[in-house]
Amino acid sequence: MRRKLYAALIVLAAAGMTTACGTSFEADESTVYITKDGNVIGADIEDFNEDYYDEEELKAYITESIESYVESNGDGSLELQKFQTESSKEDGVTAQLYLNYATYIDYALFNDINMFAGTVSDAQKEGYAFDQEFQKVEEGSAAGSMDIKELLEDEKMKVVIIGDETVVRVDGEIQCISTGNAEAAGENTVRVHYDVEDEKAQPAYILYK
Repeated sequence: MRRKLYAALIVLAAAGMTTACGTSFEADESTVYITKDGNVIGADIEDFNEDYYDEEELKAYITESIESYVESNGDGSLELQKFQTESSKEDGVTAQLYLNYATYIDYALFNDINMFAGTVSDAQKEGYAFDQEFQKVEEGSAAGSMDIKELLEDEKMKVVIIGDETVVRVDGEIQCISTGNAEAAGENTVRVHYDVEDEKAQPAYILYK
């Protein structure tokens, strides 16, 4: 789904389509933001320089995709928050699409990925096993391997589990991340590495509070 949305982004940008809605969340690259209330904002950022797209077909695609999802999953499950473009001689045109998802489930379903966002205890109840190796995060940087047993017993501890190549931002301070498939990029930001074609690829775990 996301690849098709990227295609739609290109055409919508060329057509100059924008919405009046604003957001305090801004991203320089495609990012998944988990808000304090558990909502999800998905930012799809795409650069392009081509000029031979079927504008009407792709404009219709993105609109129909959102409407179809809402029809199946209820009002408010997915909303277009903002669309804008920026141009420069060096980079060409950058299209920015922000979508509001009511829950992480909506994000996972719409983008066809494996994802969980909530408390560690709820994740365990859902059957997620915290059996990967983990590295501690201090002041936004990796700080060596760690045993997460105590963190798993903390009722206030939250976790994002995601199988996707993207950046994840949380509304909190990251405590640790899984080793090998996640890279600390700040106190509240992680770069996730995930090969969708690798059947053995493991989702990244991001623990925070």
